[in-house]
Amino acid sequence: EILADMNGATVQGTVSLGCPEDYSIAFLPELLRGFCATYPEVDLRMVCAPTIELRPLLQRRQIDMALVSRSEPDHSEVLRRESFVWVADRPDTELLAKDVLPLALSAPATLDHRAACNAMETANRRYRIAFASNSLAGLIAIARSGHAISVLTRTAVPPDLHVVKSWLPPLPTIGIAIECSGPQSSPAARALGDHIRAVLPGLTP
Repeated sequence: EILADMNGATVQGTVSLGCPEDYSIAFLPELLRGFCATYPEVDLRMVCAPTIELRPLLQRRQIDMALVSRSEPDHSEVLRRESFVWVADRPDTELLAKDVLPLALSAPATLDHRAACNAMETANRRYRIAFASNSLAGLIAIARSGHAISVLTRTAVPPDLHVVKSWLPPLPTIGIAIECSGPQSSPAARALGDHIRAVLPGLTP
């Protein structure tokens, strides 16, 4: 710990981190608390956006690194896994009785959208995309209104929403991976990446 403190005091610079909203809410407070305490001279720039928007930023080197969602193994460094869950304003929501289930989902290319649609189609359950939003706050607001069921990662479910476990098909788990914009990174970026790799797998939101 003493060595880390000494190294932290010598690392300076700016590092940019991309992160989806749900991971930002669940994990960033604890991640950044420890990082900023160890590396007080490093300035952070945050970009909160879905994985499909973060990848182009990485490719263009507009951000140094990002936490991204992965459905299948690839070259990414998966640090932990999270479950998708159905959420509604009540666990026994009357929406379950509808012939065509109204859903609130993000963009078609996102993992939660694909997971929800694939699960419904595999179960031969009729549904419609009643509301669409790439904002986590927007999806939560719609679910709170009682007009649609949404899909969130379990760690992103706020206390006033309920996980719907009955009458709906199971949803998959996804991996949370860290990706960097390139092999050549600054000392500040390496420090943040190492901190995330060390801390994120053991966090309990």
